[in-house]
Amino acid sequence: MLSNLSIQNYAIIEQIDFRPGNGLNVITGETGAGKSILLGALGLILGNRADMGVLKKADKKCVIEAVFQIEAYNLRPFFEERDLDYYPELIVRREILPAGKSRAFINDTPARLSDLSDLASHLVDLHQQFSSLDIYQKNYQLELLDAMAENQKIKQNYQAAYSQWVKTGTELENLRITEREANKEFDFLQFQFSELEEAELEAGELEGLEDELSLLENFGDIKSALVKMVGVLEENQSSINEQLQELSREIGGLAQVNSSCKGLSDRLEAAYIELQDVAQEATSLNEDLEFDPDRMELLTNRLDNLYRLQKKHGLETVEELIDLKEELDQKLQEFGSLSDKIEKLEKRETELRKTAVEIAARLTESRKSAAQTIQKLCGKMLGELSMPHAVLNIELTGMDEPGSEGMDEVKFLFSANKGMEFKDLRRVASGGEVSRLNLAIKSIIAGKMHLPTLIFDEIDSGVSGDVALKMGRILQKTAENHQIIVITHSPQVAARGMKHFFIHKTTLKDSTQTQLKILEDQNRINHIAVMLSSDPPTAAAIENAKELINLN
Repeated sequence: MLSNLSIQNYAIIEQIDFRPGNGLNVITGETGAGKSILLGALGLILGNRADMGVLKKADKKCVIEAVFQIEAYNLRPFFEERDLDYYPELIVRREILPAGKSRAFINDTPARLSDLSDLASHLVDLHQQFSSLDIYQKNYQLELLDAMAENQKIKQNYQAAYSQWVKTGTELENLRITEREANKEFDFLQFQFSELEEAELEAGELEGLEDELSLLENFGDIKSALVKMVGVLEENQSSINEQLQELSREIGGLAQVNSSCKGLSDRLEAAYIELQDVAQEATSLNEDLEFDPDRMELLTNRLDNLYRLQKKHGLETVEELIDLKEELDQKLQEFGSLSDKIEKLEKRETELRKTAVEIAARLTESRKSAAQTIQKLCGKMLGELSMPHAVLNIELTGMDEPGSEGMDEVKFLFSANKGMEFKDLRRVASGGEVSRLNLAIKSIIAGKMHLPTLIFDEIDSGVSGDVALKMGRILQKTAENHQIIVITHSPQVAARGMKHFFIHKTTLKDSTQTQLKILEDQNRINHIAVMLSSDPPTAAAIENAKELINLN
C-alpha cells in the first residue's frame, strides 16, 4: 500500500506530499492542474526513465520519494535475491540532478532502474486509458483464471513437477551433447587402443630386440672376429694356447731351482685354462650363429612399429605405451556408462512429463470452470455499466508440451455490441470499453487475488449519470479489500471516495505552482456541487452533492 508520495522540484510542482489512505482515494481537479504530472512522478518511482525537462528549477535537484507498506506482499525473497535490505516499510527514492544524472535508491541503498521496474508490478497496478493494459497480457489472463479458481496449491504442485521435468530435460540434453562429442572421440580412442592392443606390447622387450637386431646387422664382422679368435687361440701354428702351455712347462721345471717360478707357472696354467674356455665358447657361438634374413626383417619391422608408436604418443618406453593402453581402455569403458546414464534419465524424464501433464489437465479443468464464472459475472457487471450486449469470451487452447504456466493458451475475446463477432481485445475494444471491462474483471477477482495499489486514471472517461454512479459503487466495493487511487472528472465517482484530494494550480507573480489538499465536510460538498453544475454551485447542486456523498 502507498502511504506517502513526496515530490520536490518536478515540473510545475515545487513541493507536494500525497498521503492516500486505505480504501478508495479520489483525486479531482481542473484540466492541466497537474494530475498527470502526479502520475508522471510516480512513474519515476516505478522505474521510468527521467527527462531533464522535468526540473522546475534547473539549478536544483528533483527528489521523488514514495513510502509503501509491504508486509503483506511476501516480497522478502525479491530483496534477498538482489542483496537489498528488507523492511516492512519500503522507501523508494529517485533523484534527478541538474547535471542530468539520475539516481535511484531502495531503502537508501543505490539501485538499478531494472530493480525498480521489477519491483513496480508488486507495488502499483496503474491503469491509464489508451495505455498497454495488463488484461492484454496472456500471463496475467491466466493469473486471473487461477485466482478465480483458487488454483494456488495445484499450481504450486504443477510448477514443482514442471521444474523437475525441465531440469531433467536440460541434464539429459547436456548428456546427449556429451555423448555426441564422446562418440567422435570414442572412434579416435578406439583406434588408438586397438593399435596398441594389436602391438602386443611386452615390458622390457625393446632392449632385447635391439640387441638381437644389432647382432644380425653385424653378422659378418662378428663371425669373422670369432673365427679369428679361435684361430689365434688354438688352431693356428704356434697358437697362443700352445705357447702358454709350453711356457708353463718350462717355468714349472724351474720351480725346484727358484720358488718364484712355481707361482708364475701356476698363473700361466690358469691363463691357459681361461683362454681355452674362451676359445671353446667362441667356437660354440660361431657354430650356433646363423644369418636369418627373414628374422632380421621381422625384427626391423617390430622395432620400427615400436619406435613409431613411441613418437606418435610422445613417449619414450614400451612401459609407458602399456600404461597408455590401460588408460584408453578405462575411458572406453566410461563411454559405456554414459549410455546407461542417458537411458535412466530418459525414463525419468518420461515419468516427470507424465506427472506434469496429469496435473496440467486438472489445471485446465479448473480454469475452464473459472472462465465460465468470470464470463457470467463480467457480463452482468458490464450490463450495469451501460454495455448490456457486451460479452467476454475466454478461450482456452491446449498446448502440445507443458509450459511454465501449464498446458493452456488463453485468449480474451470481446464483443461490445449485439451481433458483433468475437475478436481479440486489442482489435475490438475502445479505450472506454476496455476501461469498464478492466474494472469489471478486477472487481470480480478482488477478493480472490492479491492486488497491489490500484490506480485508475480517468477510467470513467466518456461515462456519466447512472453509469458513473454504478462505476463509483464498483470502485467503492473493490476498495474494501484494496487500496485504490482514482483520478476522475466524475462527481458520481468522486463522491464514493473515503479520501478526496483536490489538485489545483496557483499562479504567483513569476511562477505557477501545483498544490494538493484534502477536501472534507462542506468543502467537499461544494467541490462536488461545482463538478455537477457551475462555480459557484447552485443550491440544487449542493443538495445533489450531499445526496451523492450520503448515498449508500
